[in-house]
Amino acid sequence: MADLNIKFSFDLGDKLDLIGIVNKQVFPLLNQAVRAVAAQTAANWQANVHQAKLWSGEKDEYAKSITWRMTGDFSAVVESDYRYDQEIESGRPARDLKKMLGTSAKVRRTTDGRRFLVIPMRHNVSKLEQAGLAGMASDLDPSKIISQGERPSGEVTWLSPTAGMGPAAKQTPYLSNTATKQAMMVTKNNYAWGGRLTNQAMKGAGVPDAVRKWASNMYRFDASTPGGAKSSVYLTFRIMMEGSSGWVVPAKPGLFLAKKTADAMQPKAESAFAEAIRRTLKKP
Repeated sequence: MADLNIKFSFDLGDKLDLIGIVNKQVFPLLNQAVRAVAAQTAANWQANVHQAKLWSGEKDEYAKSITWRMTGDFSAVVESDYRYDQEIESGRPARDLKKMLGTSAKVRRTTDGRRFLVIPMRHNVSKLEQAGLAGMASDLDPSKIISQGERPSGEVTWLSPTAGMGPAAKQTPYLSNTATKQAMMVTKNNYAWGGRLTNQAMKGAGVPDAVRKWASNMYRFDASTPGGAKSSVYLTFRIMMEGSSGWVVPAKPGLFLAKKTADAMQPKAESAFAEAIRRTLKKP
């Protein structure tokens, strides 16, 4: 069922003194006008979504969800069933992303018992170009995943700013598998690390502080496919730690994309409907 919609209708009984059955065969131009208005409204709504301040994946999914259909000879509805359309329309409350620490089996634990997740952050080439980092990033020796294994969920892990992280010698139970009664196991990637974009190197190249903040310790991964074009993926890895003040997405005001689309189309729709009736009644 659609979550958000824009409706257009024209009641001939309110506009004309008509008796009997009135349908699209009697007023074909009006039927065509309603169809045209609905189709154009859907296209305008999609265009407004693509121009909005939303991340690209969300824009594509939202725009794709917008469709229109006739609900009668002289009525139509333009609708979206995108799961986040209502909160984009009327506003989003603040969200604490750290809540996933209580639901994800991928969590690890520090030696003092705090849960954390390692979050890969992907940076596209256009972002790197705008920041003046494309050359430095593309020159990095590539990193790659060399194998996959398993580790226990909630593995106790030591963290070091210089040496990285690794499983602690002393482990304590966290989640168990109900079938085996043993520790629940999750997938673990094993990496061969290449070069990384260091804060020192960027500072020496005159990269601004604000850019160094998000680009520090960036790695390049070779994403080329056999026989295909060469490509790379650029990632930084950040720690989401239990008890930290960060990882809170602030509240966002509503964008009212559907309302703005409807408000802009309404006078045009009324004009189109009136013209369709005028032309029909003018015919001998």
